[in-house]
Amino acid sequence: MSIKQSLAKMILTLTGWKYKKAIVPPEAQRCMLVYAPHTSNWDWFWGTVHMMAWGVPMKVVIKRAWTKFPFGLVLKPLGAVGISRSTDKKPDKKNQVYRLSSVFKDYEKIAFVITPEGSRSLRKQWKTGFYHVAKLAKVPIVLISADVRKKEVKFGPLLDPNDSLEVVMTQMMDFYRDAVAFYPENFALDERYS
Repeated sequence: MSIKQSLAKMILTLTGWKYKKAIVPPEAQRCMLVYAPHTSNWDWFWGTVHMMAWGVPMKVVIKRAWTKFPFGLVLKPLGAVGISRSTDKKPDKKNQVYRLSSVFKDYEKIAFVITPEGSRSLRKQWKTGFYHVAKLAKVPIVLISADVRKKEVKFGPLLDPNDSLEVVMTQMMDFYRDAVAFYPENFALDERYS
């Protein structure tokens, strides 16, 4: 067990979060990992601590500038991967999918974390880029959900990106239906699929 895992478990224990030695699906070692809800940085923090405690090799894509000194000293160990963004005012969505799927080429083990709401503000339609990235990278989609009321984070079903977008999104909405966010008023399921 790594120092990072031990520290994460200690944080969960001391703060009353129900750390369960989850049965981490083997697919979580190389997958598109969808995490919701994400209504505040606290939602992200508790999800990150759980993934560290479970030993999930999470990576989060951020602007490359944030991975340079001095911020990179903190963000890289937390799983940040820097990518350069297009200089276009309206970047091509297809190009972004290719760019994000290429992150998988750099890592043997990677749980590429996406928060599909796309914002900490209320969104009634989720982003679907994760689906296209998973399909192109040929990796499964693993779901993780948080419930701040119960102080727990749990794994959901494994989804196949070879299924249609509608099938994947409908299964996701079923899983996230009971999620409780840090700011519940800012969390909504995607109205197109719920």
